[in-house]
Amino acid sequence: MEKTQTSKSAVENVLNVGRMAKTVIAANGFSRSTQTPEKTEGQSQFNMRQAMGLDPRLGKILSKVSIRHQGTQAWQLSQAATSNYIDQTEVDLAVAGISRDGFYVFNQRASAQQIDALVKFAEQTQCEARGARTPLEVYPRSNPAAGRYDIHEQQALQSPEVQDFATDPAMALISQKYLGQPVIMDEVAFWWTTTKKTEDADLNAQLFHQDRDRLSFLKFFMYLTDVDTMTGTHVYVKGSHKKIPRSLRADGRMNDSAVQKAGLGGNITELHGLAGTIMAVDTIGLHKGKTPVTTDRLALENEFATSLFGMDYEIPKFEPTELVRKRYAEMPWVLQRYRNSVAN
Repeated sequence: MEKTQTSKSAVENVLNVGRMAKTVIAANGFSRSTQTPEKTEGQSQFNMRQAMGLDPRLGKILSKVSIRHQGTQAWQLSQAATSNYIDQTEVDLAVAGISRDGFYVFNQRASAQQIDALVKFAEQTQCEARGARTPLEVYPRSNPAAGRYDIHEQQALQSPEVQDFATDPAMALISQKYLGQPVIMDEVAFWWTTTKKTEDADLNAQLFHQDRDRLSFLKFFMYLTDVDTMTGTHVYVKGSHKKIPRSLRADGRMNDSAVQKAGLGGNITELHGLAGTIMAVDTIGLHKGKTPVTTDRLALENEFATSLFGMDYEIPKFEPTELVRKRYAEMPWVLQRYRNSVAN
């Protein structure tokens, strides 16, 4: 049995080397298009995800080989000091922390006013019960039926505070410095996690996994409720953004015992924090959200990637604030998904 498994793994590695070469060609073609393609072909998405199983650092290498940016505009950013969420003195500390551990928890938290506005917005905005296939509804906080409720990006951007977080220039700068390339803000996620439907841990990203939706990327999370081991903490396997045992490299979910068996139990780190805690996380490393036990959790996330090559991306329609219009004028490459909304 063990020899058979080893043989299958060897064959898969050979196939993934071929997929890696195809990924370089596809990503290079994507980046050289005169207009950003509307989507990445499905086979190319599959090739990328499978090839990234060879090594957690591979996506960043392939990005630097294949993603070409024309001119200096792609590097242009608003001043990090204008961030309303990140203290610019933490920029280099964050880059060093992510490089070392795979994550960094910021010392500065969001203000009480920002937290209150975001929570109230989330309590009043329609969302989708993940996996339920039911119409959008306002989150039934007193009696949720699903394990996770997602506020879609287009709805989330009706909040000025979400717009501010999504377009944060200090986060963009940290991503640039860490990834070593110009970045694009490629997604916003805003969701409630509940104590219900523990059997849906796979669906709700509550088992260990890697994110492989882009070649090279960095995420920023903000807790909007107090989070500890009983209320849905983010869990990260420290150092797994650089090295993952072969037994854990499959593109899928895995339970705690698999991580323990691979000898990484001592690296499992729970990232607790009060409401307003912000963290930068390289989710190519093994991570999961812990299932809440005592009460629900609300979190907001954005992602900066070196290209839109990979997973299908959204072009949301919304009314930008004056702050977002100003930031778009200063960093149009980073905020290119919002071009149409700013132009209207």
